[in-house]
Amino acid sequence: MSVTEKKNNGGFSLVELIVVIAISVVLIGAATISIRSVMGVEVKQCARNIESIINKTRVTTMGKDSAVLEIYKDASDGAINGTVSAPSKIGKSRIDVYYSMKDDYSDKTQLNSSGSIVLQFDRSSGAQKPDANGKCCSRIWIQKNSTEKVITIYKETGKV
Repeated sequence: MSVTEKKNNGGFSLVELIVVIAISVVLIGAATISIRSVMGVEVKQCARNIESIINKTRVTTMGKDSAVLEIYKDASDGAINGTVSAPSKIGKSRIDVYYSMKDDYSDKTQLNSSGSIVLQFDRSSGAQKPDANGKCCSRIWIQKNSTEKVITIYKETGKV
């Protein structure tokens, strides 16, 4: 009499492995997209805040009060701040801001703690006034990793 033992091979089949890998790829892709969209929210919020404070400064200037907007990077915490009458936080420290003072946008300068963007507007037309060097800020870039928002300021009208 011969006794045959049946071996229980408890491994995974090739189909099961492919299904697990496919599910993993889909989950990793979804997580990557979610992380990128969260990073983009900070850039969009900073851009909205800058546009808003530029428009408020322009409207204030066209009213009875004169206003000067200064956008700068705080030396202590690296946050992006704007000052019209009182300082206010515009963006987080992990955001990079660049600006151009030329009409062709060729001179892209990074905003750092030693410099600032100063914007003034004409009371009668709302047009942007030139700075002490006779230049106007024409474009502002807000970046974080691969996400970028661009704000164009039209000097003739002061609109963004």
